[in-house]
Amino acid sequence: MYKQTNNCYNKNVVLRKTFTLYTQQEKRGKIMKLSFDYKGIKVTYYLTYKKAKAISIKVTEEGRVNVIAPLGTSVFSVMDKVKGNAPWIINEIYAKKNVGEGVHTNVHENTTNVSKAEIKLLEQYMYSGKNYKLEIVSNAEAENIKVKMVRGKFVVETATDSTVEIRNALVEWYKQKVKAKIKERYKEYGSLFGTIPAEIELTDDNSVLFKADANVTTANAKMGILPGEVIDYVLVSSLCRINGMTEEDTVKTLFEEIIPNYEKSKQWLEENKAQLAL
Repeated sequence: MYKQTNNCYNKNVVLRKTFTLYTQQEKRGKIMKLSFDYKGIKVTYYLTYKKAKAISIKVTEEGRVNVIAPLGTSVFSVMDKVKGNAPWIINEIYAKKNVGEGVHTNVHENTTNVSKAEIKLLEQYMYSGKNYKLEIVSNAEAENIKVKMVRGKFVVETATDSTVEIRNALVEWYKQKVKAKIKERYKEYGSLFGTIPAEIELTDDNSVLFKADANVTTANAKMGILPGEVIDYVLVSSLCRINGMTEEDTVKTLFEEIIPNYEKSKQWLEENKAQLAL
């Protein structure tokens, strides 16, 4: 009985010491190297405390996971946030060109039996701000991969087990939805803006989420992940710039007319844009 109590005491002491150490490091602005296991894969990330509004996660081209957290956020809250984005983080790490060549990889050496193809698909995909589970239905007679949403989940009917091809089909589905959504929104905005880009291009380039000029709109398939009001925020912001609307009062009035809660949309984008994943 005494032994159990002593062990509990020792664990509490360790936790307190750990928390004190992290607090001291936070005050000094040092970078903390932390890690966790997700389905046999060890993921390492580097945490820095700064003056920020929310926790942000970024995977560099070298496969390094950098996390920035607001001052005062507990390390345990940060860990929960990072673990919650584990599928996206691992997918991004494997998508980097250096992974597999032994350059700055975050994947533990004893997980070499986990192939890139197995990492490509997520357990669930977000569409219009909501998560939907992915279900793969094998059909040997299917000529093409079909993607549809059925009873609150993504259903992919396919004759192939290639996760690369399945992901490509999912991306194409998102592209179609995003293009249709932008066309619909531009039509609604017609009376509010003199200039609206006539051409819409879709991409899967991770370096571009959305950009537009007077002639062409380029949008990433990931735009389909955003809630409708956040898409409105992105489009209206761009159209205001294209149409030379610089007066703060004018822009604010326009935002309030189209997106009454535009501040929430702006915040959602700031907090989630680094975690958008397909």
